[in-house]
Amino acid sequence: MTLLENDERTVRDALNEACSTAERARVAVAFAKGSGVAAASALEQVAERGGQVELLAGVDFQLSDLDAVARFERPPSAAKVYVHPAADERVVFHPKVYLLESADSATAIVGSSNLTAGGLVGNVEANVMIRAAPSDPAIVRVREYHRKLWNSAFAFRLTQRFKLDYERLQARRHEVELSLRAESDFARAHRQLKFAMVEAITRPSARSGKAWLLITSPDNYIRNIEGKIWGDEKPGRIGRVRTGDLIFFYITSPLKSLGALGMVVSDAYEDHSPYWPDRTYPYRFRFSLLIRPPTPVPLRPMVPQLDLFDHRDDPAWGQRLQRSMVDLSVGDGELLRAALLAATGVAA
Repeated sequence: MTLLENDERTVRDALNEACSTAERARVAVAFAKGSGVAAASALEQVAERGGQVELLAGVDFQLSDLDAVARFERPPSAAKVYVHPAADERVVFHPKVYLLESADSATAIVGSSNLTAGGLVGNVEANVMIRAAPSDPAIVRVREYHRKLWNSAFAFRLTQRFKLDYERLQARRHEVELSLRAESDFARAHRQLKFAMVEAITRPSARSGKAWLLITSPDNYIRNIEGKIWGDEKPGRIGRVRTGDLIFFYITSPLKSLGALGMVVSDAYEDHSPYWPDRTYPYRFRFSLLIRPPTPVPLRPMVPQLDLFDHRDDPAWGQRLQRSMVDLSVGDGELLRAALLAATGVAA
């Protein structure tokens, strides 16, 4: 039994591995999209080599791609959609079940991942994978559950009329969503919501971690932001950073500015693969980007206000930043965070 969360191991990799030897696949998901079928390419290969795939997809909220579902309409494989007639009762088809079987082995994946690229690779998910014999009670129970859904009166093969009506409704939903997103009130509310989230998770009372000022060249800064990765030459130095710590990026000359705020999301690890243009920086951690204003914020005006510079207007302040990282006081972290928020048009 293994947990699949798309971090240490993706659902895609586990699914493709199980499909590589499977003779039969049973799938029941709330949403199925072309991106998911492409990510789990081995699932379609089961059908291509004459195995049997039974794909059952939900169509609530018009999120499933019927063309992707129909790709499994190739006997002995088959595809169905599940539609509950009691829409007014808000009954939503919401399972995420994958069962891959051969004559002597079976793999069941049950959890939160839909058959989409996000569900299989990119999203934060939680799935339990069970590997056992086909006769194992847990496998038998998953098989029976899929059979119950597959044989339900609410599960049926795609018809041309259903497909046309569904696509008409799907197009209308997309039209409404695009119109909504184009409204200035929506964009403003969405932006404010993001920064409310940032404020909630970065304020001192919400966290116990430290804050760091990471010092980098303009070229390396771009690489850091693009890859959401920071590297150092010394393991002892980067080893002081912990998951949940805040990181502020200071971009050296000629910018001499504050670039972004992030949060560390991994422990330090060692990786000697080339990434930055100047050096290897083999000791690394990953981060999520929280705030990045349209243009970097000059640090010079803030120097007299920072503990880092002893609250002095030191003309040689840049000399204190001739290193790769500096730990920040709580007050300095708050001041830098407020400056970045203000540069995005949001009050701290």
